[in-house]
Amino acid sequence: MKTRALYRSITLAAGMLAVTNVSSFAQDASPGPNNTIPLRSYQSRPESNVWGPAITTGTNVNITNAAGAQSETSVAVDPTNPLHLLYSVNDLGVSPIAASVAESFDGGTTFTRTNVNPGFNCYDTWLGFNTHGDAFMSYECSDQRIAYKKAGQTTWTATKLTIAGTFPDRDMMTVDNSAASPYFGSVYIGYDDNGAGNAPYVLYSRTGFGGWKRSARIATGNPVIGVNVTTGPDGSVYAAWEDYTGGQIFMAKSADGGATWGAAHVVTSYLLSTGSFFVSIPPQASRGIVPFPMTASAPTGALHAGRVYISYTDKDPVTANTNIYVRSSDDGGVTWSAQAKVNDDTTNAYHFHHSIAVNSAGKVGVSFYDTRRDPNNVKTDRYYSASFNGASWSKNRRVSTKQSDETRPGTDSGNQYGDYQGMYPDSTGKFWLSWTDSRVPGAVQEDTFGSVEP
Repeated sequence: MKTRALYRSITLAAGMLAVTNVSSFAQDASPGPNNTIPLRSYQSRPESNVWGPAITTGTNVNITNAAGAQSETSVAVDPTNPLHLLYSVNDLGVSPIAASVAESFDGGTTFTRTNVNPGFNCYDTWLGFNTHGDAFMSYECSDQRIAYKKAGQTTWTATKLTIAGTFPDRDMMTVDNSAASPYFGSVYIGYDDNGAGNAPYVLYSRTGFGGWKRSARIATGNPVIGVNVTTGPDGSVYAAWEDYTGGQIFMAKSADGGATWGAAHVVTSYLLSTGSFFVSIPPQASRGIVPFPMTASAPTGALHAGRVYISYTDKDPVTANTNIYVRSSDDGGVTWSAQAKVNDDTTNAYHFHHSIAVNSAGKVGVSFYDTRRDPNNVKTDRYYSASFNGASWSKNRRVSTKQSDETRPGTDSGNQYGDYQGMYPDSTGKFWLSWTDSRVPGAVQEDTFGSVEP
């Protein structure tokens, strides 16, 4: 059902909003079987402009440290200043749900928060930087939006992208930072358009500040979810997604900066039964997981430069538990390596919400939730592993210093961990991780946490 609404196109600043009233139709957002809109939290908290001071627990930093639940995180690090960090999250502790950004200029000691909240639910945030230090965040409010903050500025500028269709979902953004690319500086947003039968599309801009266009529909025969995008050193754009009714992951390539797309190629076929969209597992039994892929590519000058990597969750071939796998391609996504299992436990644990990134040397990092320390498979930790080829993986390292249980009463047990978490390489080669958990003690309800791995 659509209702007549007055929304505000916004310029964001820490502590103030400059607003322009624009009359438009706004769709009432409600969770459904074929979208990933977060469930509303029933706890609210007063507005504040500052998250912090941050609480450090070992190597973990509680970034939000606020009443109410947070869900689905992203992280990005300024390539011109590794102390300049951005974390974003769906803030379910306010009404309507806000797409929130926490910014630090001191490496995570203190954070300032900006809420993107134009009067209705906003969610599915994703972050990135270009090589000049300009920051970008894509997000949705039952429509598609992009916000940017140029280097040296204190305000964010937000734009509604009216070309995205009637109901875009699960967007993911990337920036082409390859100096050799003919599309250097372009910003890409991959998403599925629920209003067009869950079809995959990519929005693109050569600067990220304006001039946005929508790609041709990427060839696929079934509904999709989780359209992830990455770019190669030569400017090639790769989109990957989950075909949940067909039980497969596909990838397609664009050679013209996202305008048109070649044939889609199968990356892998699931052992999981994905036809019901959400897949129930013990640590996320009420919401279920959406096992869409995450993508990354090795940059210019890196080991295996141009190689494309995809991480994904699938069922173990023998037991009922889920594992994290990675495949790679050296021919533009046409053919793929054998799958390599990343998690090294022997306890038939459940693993989900993987994130993948590649640093400037070609080192591949993967992080994920893991239940190996709980015999009941409901409590999770965040784990990390690394590889230089995508085939052999380092001994898994536990990142979180305390366990989380999103099935426990008093947590956000309906939405649980949401659908994804974040990871980003900085200019020194380190990987910054973001995730949510409800540890006791240490979290108010469900908070955003961060850590860094060498």
